[in-house]
Amino acid sequence: MSPLDVLQRLDAKKAKLDHARPLPHASVQSLLQDFRVRYAHETTALEGNTLTLRETQVVLEHGITIAGKPLRDHLEVINANDALDWLTVALDSKEPVSERTILRFHSMLMKGILQDEAGLYRRAPVFIRGAAHVPPNWRKVPELMAEFESWLKKATDVHPIVLAARAHIRLSRIHPFTDGNGRTCRLLVNYILMQHGYPPALYTAGERVSYLNALREADEGNEEAFVKVTAAAAEWTLDRYLALVEETVHDKPAPSASRKRTRTCSVRCQTSSAPVSTCRCVCGGKNHGSTAHRRSPE
Repeated sequence: MSPLDVLQRLDAKKAKLDHARPLPHASVQSLLQDFRVRYAHETTALEGNTLTLRETQVVLEHGITIAGKPLRDHLEVINANDALDWLTVALDSKEPVSERTILRFHSMLMKGILQDEAGLYRRAPVFIRGAAHVPPNWRKVPELMAEFESWLKKATDVHPIVLAARAHIRLSRIHPFTDGNGRTCRLLVNYILMQHGYPPALYTAGERVSYLNALREADEGNEEAFVKVTAAAAEWTLDRYLALVEETVHDKPAPSASRKRTRTCSVRCQTSSAPVSTCRCVCGGKNHGSTAHRRSPE
């Protein structure tokens, strides 16, 4: 299936979701809470975090540490959850994507992990494990990030899924931070998608090979695979929202027979040959006036 076909399918699903809004508040909150736990688990598991989904839930919802698991693993999932909180605040205030936003994302994600570098561009060479791409010299990072921000502001006629995928590719290629680049990229993807009315995307650790291979292809000049990977990540959450829509529709009570009233109407004329303008619509004994244009029951 071509990327265009995929995007059209997602557009149709988003239109269906938009048409069904507003959804029940309690149900949406429950769905979002589930997403938050899954997101904190998956985005950190992609980088090697050893906490399971259930352990992540225990850490986030009950504040309990998991015996035998590193402190860093706990901080990573807590920070990912806190970063989603800040993302929501930034969305509500309609803050545009900028260097400041990206630095804030990184600061939230790496709080307590990179003691002196959270929210700061790297000041040393770095290498991406297993990748052929070598990030640019650290001295070029501020200039490249300014260009990245300018590119984002000008990309107004690009489909949101494509824009989010390309933003991830370009930011990952710059690799502006010592650590936490992948998590920052994935948070940026969700910020862009949610700015355009899409639910957040979920890249999963189970698809890590496809995710990394698609990024590698993008570094070689073919961005199509990563657009598809990003579309799949967005569609996962979109489908959960649509499942909620279907359940909400099926759970709506049928109209009460006592509240349903049938109005029996008829058209009455003075004589069978009288002009239509003299006819009257009568429903339940009530005269509704001239009805040249409505000779059927209301």
